Amino acid sequence: MISLYTPKIEELSFRQALLADPATMAYNARWGGCIDFPQKKWADWYDRWIVNTQRKRFYAYLYNGEEKCFVGEVACHLDEESGRYLLNVLVHDQFRGRGYGTKGLELLCAQCRKMGCIEVYDDIAADNPSLSLFLKQGFCEVGRTEDAVIVKKYL
Repeated sequence: MISLYTPKIEELSFRQALLADPATMAYNARWGGCIDFPQKKWADWYDRWIVNTQRKRFYAYLYNGEEKCFVGEVACHLDEESGRYLLNVLVHDQFRGRGYGTKGLELLCAQCRKMGCIEVYDDIAADNPSLSLFLKQGFCEVGRTEDAVIVKKYL
């Protein structure tokens, strides 16, 4: 059973490890690959994404209740420039291929509905196999660049 879990600040070590894992972050190779998330950044990040979201951001871990472990993260934020809510679903490489991304995307879309979102978007690297996950979940392609495919879903 997969559920959304709001991490405590001291549990951001999972996010730190997730973003530092080369296999997990391979999809991000075009934009630098792994992302540094040192502990000195945790407090400011936590305040923005967990405490003071202003209903513009949502963040949670994907928690596997059977194995009692975190398997990934999901997030949504309002991009001020475009006025669009952008999604993020990231499953740790060691847990891929088990349906966690599908369930995470379902749970994230439900959370976005609760936030009052009418439509959500994601920019997916053109070579990222997760594109099929989004299309199977009712997203449609609304744009494409050399690097990314832009998908959208009405909630």
